Amino acid sequence: MTSGKSNTLSFHHLPVLSLPPFPISQLLPLQTFFHNQVMAAYGAAISLKNTIQRILQSSRISLDSHSPLILQPAYDQMDRLLKVLRLLDETSCSKIRIEVNAADERIKDAVWEFEDLLESHVLPQILPQLESERDNLSFSVDLQSLQHRVDCFVEMVKMMEEEYTNEMENMAEEEGEPISSRIDSGGGMIKSKMVGLSDEFEKARDYLLKGNYYSLDGMAGVGKTTLAKHVFEDPSIQSRFEFRAWVKAGRKCEFDELLRCVLAQVDPNAYEMLNQGDDDDDYEELVGLLKERLKGKKCLIVVDDVWETQAMDRMTNCLEEENIGGIQFLLTCREKIIFTKDDGYERVNLLNEVRLLNEEESKELLGLKVFGEEGFPRHLEELGEKIAKKCEGLPLMIVTVAELLLKADKTPEYWTEVAYKQHNSLFEDAYNQISEVLFPSYDYLPQHLKMFFLYMGAFRPYSDIIMPSMLNNLLSAEGFLEPIGEESFGDFFDLCLEKLCLMYHLVLNTTNSLSLFRSFRVHSCWQHLCKVEASRIKFLHVLQSCDDFMEDQRRLCAHWNSLFCFKQVCDSIESDCASTVRSLLCFGPHHPYPIPINSMGFKLLRVLFALDVRFYHIPNEILKLVCLRYLSLTCNGELPASISNLFHLRFLIMHPHISIVKRGVQSYIPVQIWNMQELELLEIPGRDLPTPNTDDAALNKLVNLFGVSANSCTREVLKRIPNLTHLGIYVELKPYDDDDDETNLLSRLSYISQLQNLVGLSYGIRNPEIKYECNTIPLSMFPSSLTMLNLSGLGYSWKYMNDIGLLLPNLEALSLECYAFRGPEWEIESGGFLKLTQLAIDDTDLVQWRPQRGSFPELRHLMMKDCYKLQQLDWPYDHSWITSIGLADCNPLVVACANQLKDKFPFELTVESSF
Repeated sequence: MTSGKSNTLSFHHLPVLSLPPFPISQLLPLQTFFHNQVMAAYGAAISLKNTIQRILQSSRISLDSHSPLILQPAYDQMDRLLKVLRLLDETSCSKIRIEVNAADERIKDAVWEFEDLLESHVLPQILPQLESERDNLSFSVDLQSLQHRVDCFVEMVKMMEEEYTNEMENMAEEEGEPISSRIDSGGGMIKSKMVGLSDEFEKARDYLLKGNYYSLDGMAGVGKTTLAKHVFEDPSIQSRFEFRAWVKAGRKCEFDELLRCVLAQVDPNAYEMLNQGDDDDDYEELVGLLKERLKGKKCLIVVDDVWETQAMDRMTNCLEEENIGGIQFLLTCREKIIFTKDDGYERVNLLNEVRLLNEEESKELLGLKVFGEEGFPRHLEELGEKIAKKCEGLPLMIVTVAELLLKADKTPEYWTEVAYKQHNSLFEDAYNQISEVLFPSYDYLPQHLKMFFLYMGAFRPYSDIIMPSMLNNLLSAEGFLEPIGEESFGDFFDLCLEKLCLMYHLVLNTTNSLSLFRSFRVHSCWQHLCKVEASRIKFLHVLQSCDDFMEDQRRLCAHWNSLFCFKQVCDSIESDCASTVRSLLCFGPHHPYPIPINSMGFKLLRVLFALDVRFYHIPNEILKLVCLRYLSLTCNGELPASISNLFHLRFLIMHPHISIVKRGVQSYIPVQIWNMQELELLEIPGRDLPTPNTDDAALNKLVNLFGVSANSCTREVLKRIPNLTHLGIYVELKPYDDDDDETNLLSRLSYISQLQNLVGLSYGIRNPEIKYECNTIPLSMFPSSLTMLNLSGLGYSWKYMNDIGLLLPNLEALSLECYAFRGPEWEIESGGFLKLTQLAIDDTDLVQWRPQRGSFPELRHLMMKDCYKLQQLDWPYDHSWITSIGLADCNPLVVACANQLKDKFPFELTVESSF
């Protein structure tokens, strides 16, 4: 029996809300708004610090005794500079940062210039030694001629640091808005019809009718203010509360201003009398007036656009101390903000993230704004749906696009261009026009999150980042980020991603119940902003045409890899930025032919991401890029022994363009790979690690090894990779190998159990032909440390899964693909898989899935795909905590069964079908 599926290893890891008309004409051009908005010195300082550290600590660079003393002061100065730069994150968002940003840019330019000087000094000393015939295990480098330049640089940075500190300590405050513009009095407040998000509206209204604090947070432009206004004006809210007050907070709003805004609306006469007095700071009188007016009354206070908690905390604590009861708050915030009491405890506050609109809602809103209640005419409806989809559910973007469409030709030809052309002028105009609303959310991010977020903007719009581990590795190799505390870079990465997604609402979590792996996306509006800002400060430039201006850019990215094939583009790169570019990111769709890397003159490249570009062989020019830390490409050629010249390389990924298996030939990676002491990830499917020639050879930093066969899993190989945490084994059965003992495909992997640090194991057979009934499974191969397990194509009986569940007490994620196990029934015994939270079953002949009471006690996510024979899910009542089930191309009987279970247990059910 053949599974019919080619397997690859998989370890990587209602109504609509209408916004009120937005005054587009008042928005500033994007370039004007970005003027002097810079924060790149932080990343530049970390980058230089890491560059110096690599030179000083590399086992392959031999320095004379005086050279480390020359560079150490520059390293120490970068350390001091970073502490000063981080102080800006502690300042209020009401401070005007123009002069600080200008000082930041001067520091960035100076640091980049020195880093260029340093690396350009080291590289010419190494290259001639590479080309010599001697054993290149160590390269002599002399830094003594840099003594004066280093001293001058350190002194200059000290002066710039003092200037930066002075500017930061003397930042001016933004002018606060007058009371009259902060309050909005009832009747004329709503100018648009509420046509959506009724679920969000009802939730907020109902909670306020019986609760205390309610917070609407979410991305800028998602409609928080509009939703709050409709709640504020709802008849049931008006009848519930004798008084209502609306206050716009913004980035600068003091405690007494909040009180005055409330008083002006609940007692205008008292407010006028107070204003006639001489003492503007008598908040005790303010509180007394409010207490007198609100005594025994119910009052709803809406505070819109809250940026900081100090004024809000002080106001709410003050009102509580004065026993002014009956007050409830509705807040809108761009960030997820936790409000606290005087005693430091968190205030009870229901936080609710306002969601983006779905496709149907987006279409309805766009049609309403362009054509009114009638909606789209029939000949433009399909195109309108496509245009609305490109707005990705952001109401502000939909309204802005609608206003531009109102002024444009309403012809199918023009609308087709807007709908299908990626870079069309209407969307570019819309992106630019809403940037004034979006940009402050970026500008006041902590500095390390700014660099992280700008880099995410390099990925293709409208596409998910489905391998966060790849982004993690790229950022680690780039070298402009470092953990602030003691956590690992991986933990630091996860924390940054979590904050950008859950706290700041700048990254969308697109993970669904049909996948065990996380996926994320940056909204196209934000990608545009990141792209423009990153290019302006020379941090990263996304190529869009042959005429792009690229002078002194640090990183280049292409969403269409074929752009690099134009001589005009290559010539521009060579003349304008080849000497400064550290990264070349080919993020476009698969390109079947090589791109001319060798013609662009790169010298200091650190990251070359070209996994979707085919090479016939690895160009010699790449093998001379000794600064490379990350290299990924597609190539069927052999990996040359000179790959070990890339002694800084940490991530090496080489996929075959097509899988070719030669009879009687076992393909190995060159033995020189054991000289690459910095390697952390090695992924070369179809090639094995050779046994080294020396007893002391080891890859102590290698933690991820993917794509090897069982030949790489011998004791002699694995004992030299003692810190391996993730192992992916790839097997391709050969039809002429009938004499092999394939009845027990795992029998040669017993040493894996000795890898005490191993947490992730993947074993996959490509194009498996299940022709044996396997009698036993070698359970001894699985180390108890495993938290993730992926098996594919093995054809074992389901009864062995119960043994695995008992053997692996720490297992959290399990993926079974392509007939990993077979048989009509899997009855999961009680006590198995005690920590498993995620389970995926893909392509099997399973008919019944029967978890017994006490099994899977922590299971949260279940995904089943291509299970055509599966008829039912038996579900014990102690599994009521499962949160999501995903069914893709499964038997309709099991879909019906899942719907019945959904009536009993409150889980999210996602069903997809191609038939």
